[in-house]
Amino acid sequence: MKKHIFTLASILALSTFSLPASAETITEPADGADKISYAPEFHGAVRPRWEIDTETGQSRFEVRWARFTAEGKVAPKIGYFLQVDLCDQGVFKFHDAYVKMGVVKGLEVQAGQFRMPFGREPFMAPQNYVFANRSFMGKQMCNYRKVGAKLTYTIPVALPLTVEAAVGNAGGVANHNIWGKSYMGCGRITLQAGDFNICGGVMDILPDITRIMLYDIGTTWSRGEWRGGLEYMNEHYVNSCHKDAHSWVMWGDYGRAAKLGIFNHWSVQARYDGMNRQWNGVEGTPDNEGRHRLTFGGTLSYRYKKVFADVMLDYEQYFYHHGYTPADGQGNKLVVELAVRF
Repeated sequence: MKKHIFTLASILALSTFSLPASAETITEPADGADKISYAPEFHGAVRPRWEIDTETGQSRFEVRWARFTAEGKVAPKIGYFLQVDLCDQGVFKFHDAYVKMGVVKGLEVQAGQFRMPFGREPFMAPQNYVFANRSFMGKQMCNYRKVGAKLTYTIPVALPLTVEAAVGNAGGVANHNIWGKSYMGCGRITLQAGDFNICGGVMDILPDITRIMLYDIGTTWSRGEWRGGLEYMNEHYVNSCHKDAHSWVMWGDYGRAAKLGIFNHWSVQARYDGMNRQWNGVEGTPDNEGRHRLTFGGTLSYRYKKVFADVMLDYEQYFYHHGYTPADGQGNKLVVELAVRF
C-alpha cells in the first residue's frame, strides 16, 4: 500500500511542478512557435457496480475501475502521458507511462509503456466503454501493454490516413529489468471516411514458447445520435500447436436528449460478441472456453460540459457448448453500474 501511495504522490508532484509559478500558464517560445500550456490535463473514470448471476443467485459489489490519467506538454513538440488504475477490482495497476515527440509534420515518435496499437475494441479505455463489461475480444483475446517504441505517421491525403508501427519487449510489463533476444511488434492503419472509421492491423507476439500472429479488421461509425461498430480478429498459432482462434463483436447505440430529473440524456444499446476456444500462448495455462453472448442495455446520463455520470443497466445472456458448466459469475448476469467519466 505504501508503494501505491508513493506512486500516486509522484504523479501528482510531477503535474504540480510542471505548472509555472505565475497563474498564467500560456508561454510563447522565443522562436515564435505555437503557444503551449504547461498545465496538465486530468481525465478519468470511476465505475462502481452491483452485479448478480441470474442462474446461481450470487451477487457482489465492486469498483471495476478507478482510472486516472495525466497528460500534457513540456515543449511545443514534446508531450507525456501517465495512467494508473487505483482500484481494478481492488488491485492497483500502473498502466501507461510514455513520452512522445513530433519529429516532422505528421510524424510522431513515442516511447515508454503503453497499449500496443492494434484493433479497435482492445484499444478502448474505461472512459469510453459503451457497455459495463468489455467484449471477449478486448478482454480475453487481445489485451497487451508493452514497453517499447512507436511511430505514428498521418499521411496528408484527401481522406485522413494514419499509419502506426510499434515494437516492444516480448515479456510483460511487471518487470522492465529482464534481458532477452525476442521482441513483439504490430502495425495498424486507420482511415477516416465520412462517418466511418476503418482500421486493420497485424500483431506478432511471443508470450512464452509459441509465437502467435493476430490479424484484425474493424470499423466504427457515428451519425447524429446513432453509433456502432463491427470487428473481427483471428489468432494463428505458429506451427499449428493450437487451433486458430476467432473473435467477433458487433454493437449499436442510440440516444436522445431528455428531461428526467437530473438526467438530460438517455440511450439504449445492444451487442453480439463471441470467440471460439482460445489459448494465451503461455505453457501450462488453460484455454479460454469458447462462448458467445447477447447484451442488452439502457443508460440514463447526466452530462455537464466534459463530465458524464451514467447509470447503466445491462443484461448479458451467455451461450456455451452443450454440457459445459461455467464458473461462478461466468453465466447470465445483470449489471447495474454508476459510471462517472471526466
